[in-house]
Amino acid sequence: MAACFIIVMFTGLALYWRSILGWMLPMFGGKETAINLHFWFGLGLGFFTLLLYFAWRAVARWTPADTHFVKHLRQYAASPSQLPPPETGFFNGGQKLYFWSVILSMAVFVVTGVVWWYRKDVPQNVYAVCRTTHRILAVIMSGGLLVHIYKASIGEPGTLRSMIGGTVTREWARIRRPGWFRDLGNRD
Repeated sequence: MAACFIIVMFTGLALYWRSILGWMLPMFGGKETAINLHFWFGLGLGFFTLLLYFAWRAVARWTPADTHFVKHLRQYAASPSQLPPPETGFFNGGQKLYFWSVILSMAVFVVTGVVWWYRKDVPQNVYAVCRTTHRILAVIMSGGLLVHIYKASIGEPGTLRSMIGGTVTREWARIRRPGWFRDLGNRD
C-alpha cells in the first residue's frame, strides 16, 4: 500500500505541478508513462485501501471515548505525554478519524480518477468537477499524511515500534490504550 501511495503521490505531483516538479517525469519514463503509472497504481492503492477497510473496520467503530478525544484533539496533539481517555481502544479517536478520512477519500479518488481517465466519454462539466475534486483532495490528504507520519514516529512515543514490528509493550498498551488493554483480559 505504501509503495502504491508513493508512486501515485510523486507521479501526481510531477504531472500536476509540471512547472515546478516536471523534472521528475523522466524518472517515470516520461509524461505518458507517468500518467499510466498514476492510474494503475492508483487503482492498486484503491484495492489495498479496500483490504484495509475490511481488516480494520471493526476496531475503527466510533465510541464516546473517541468523541472526547477529538473534542480535545488540540491538547492531545500538543502534548504527546497526555493520557488518552480511559476507554480508548485499539485506535484512539484521532487514528479513527484519519482511518475513515482515508477510506472515504480513496473512494472519491477512485471515482474521480476513473472519470478523469475516461474524460472523453463524460460531459466536460463532470470531468472538470472530478479533476478539481481529485486535486484538492490530494493536497488535503497529503497534509494529513504528514501529520500521520509525525504522529506515527515521534509524535506519540512507542508508536514507531508498533508500526515497524507490529507489537507494543504491555506498559505502552496499559497507558496509551487502556480500554484495549482491559479488553485483552489485562488488569492494572
